[in-house]
This record gives sequence, structure tokens and C-alpha cells, in this order.
Amino acid sequence: MAILAALLFPIFQSIRNAARGSKCVSNMHQAWLAANQYIDDYDQTFMPVNHRPGLLPNPKLDRTWVQLVLPYANGNFDIFHCPSDWSIREGWDTAFDKDLVPGDVYARYYMASMHVNMGFNYLYLSPIVSVQGKWVSQPKTTMAVNDPSETLLFVDSIWDRLKDGTPYDGGNWLVVPPCRYEKIGHRQVDTFVTDGTVYTPYQGWRVDQPNSPHIYGNAWPWHNGRVNVVRVDGSVKSIAIGALTAGCDVKEAWRGLIQDPDAYMWDIH
Repeated sequence: MAILAALLFPIFQSIRNAARGSKCVSNMHQAWLAANQYIDDYDQTFMPVNHRPGLLPNPKLDRTWVQLVLPYANGNFDIFHCPSDWSIREGWDTAFDKDLVPGDVYARYYMASMHVNMGFNYLYLSPIVSVQGKWVSQPKTTMAVNDPSETLLFVDSIWDRLKDGTPYDGGNWLVVPPCRYEKIGHRQVDTFVTDGTVYTPYQGWRVDQPNSPHIYGNAWPWHNGRVNVVRVDGSVKSIAIGALTAGCDVKEAWRGLIQDPDAYMWDIH
């Protein structure tokens, strides 16, 4: 019996992992449906990362893109969570003060919404830009996306890692692309097209820091080396983590250039 159990355990483990991956794909599709309803209601404009960027975390005055989409998901916060995320999470509810915003049930999700497993491709779709000294959300419209079937919307993500590399505290509501600049002729062009200085929490993927959560720009392969992604058109796929760098020569601090714009799945152009 012990030998039989040892033989069957990897099979059961594989089946369970496959089921979790399928559930994550289903969750991403539901999140896209909710986000798409929001986009339709706002003249084909993507969600802002924050309702009021530049504020210190404040559930009374601010909302994240997850909270803006949440009503369109009938308040089902679970769809933003990947079942394969086994990381230890902080107790968000203990930090929530229900008296801070009386009657606002969505405020309790403010901090938790930043730890969801769906990282938003915000630098291309909904950048935060410094305009006259203030951070302003400048979400793009779907009309600005040249190929919705190839452009990333959400990616499986991670929040942090312990010193031994163990994932910690859930996912991340934002992901950062592996490349930023493209060489056109003799010019080096910034593909983060904005009306000012774009906000980014860090400069590119931390390829020289294998235990950093930023090694893949906060994207994370929760599914045996693979990540689930959803495109702007709603198609959901499981791809190898390395496929996220297609068309891009990844180097520290965005020093690598986009070599094949057609293969690069982050940019909207």
C-alpha cells in the first residue's frame, strides 16, 4: 500500500495542480468580463490604477482598479485570487476599521485589492503621470491598442518573497514590463508614451536578483513554471514565464531594447 501510495501521489498532485490552473484561468476570464463592463461604461477607457493617485493608502479617499471593477463582478472578490497561490498572507481584516467609512462595504477590500494575483499591465494601458508636480491617472482607451488579441491586460503575479525565495503575502495588482525602449533608426524611443514623467515603483525586471519579487516584474509562475495571462480581447492562456520576454532583450534597469515589436506582448502599439 505504501508503494502504491508513493506511485499515485505524483499523479494526484498533478491532477490537483491542473485543477487549480484551470480555476485560475476561469477566474481571469471572469475578471476580464467585469473589467470589460467597466470599460464599456466609461467610453472604452481602461481603469485607472488608483482613483486618486499620489495619496498615502487611504480607503476613505481612494479606490484601486480592483475595487472599481469589483461591483461589475457582483462583489465576488475571490475571482482576483489564484488558487495556486500558497503564500502566507498578512491579516488584512485586522487592519480594517469599519467605522472609518460607514456603509462602504468595498472599503474593507482596499489593502487586500493591492495583493490580488492579477497584475495589471498599467504602464502601457493606464499610466500614472506627473503633471505640474501632481500624480495623475491617464488611462488609455481600447482604440489605442493596436492588437487586443496580443496585448497583455492581466498577468499572474506575486507581492514579495522571503530571503529563501519563498513567495509571501499574495499577489500584486501591478506588473512591470521587461523592456521600455525601442531603437528606431538612430533614435532610442521611449514606448511609455505619456504627457509627463511616468510613475513606476522600480526600473524594470531585477534579473540579477534571483530572490527578488521583481525578477519577473512581479509576474510569477504559480503553475509549474507557467503563468496565466489574459489579453485585452479577453483570451486567456497559460504560457511559460520566459514567453513574457518575447521580442525583448531583457537587461537590468530597462537597458535591454525591444528587438521585435510584433512579438513584444506588452506595448499597445
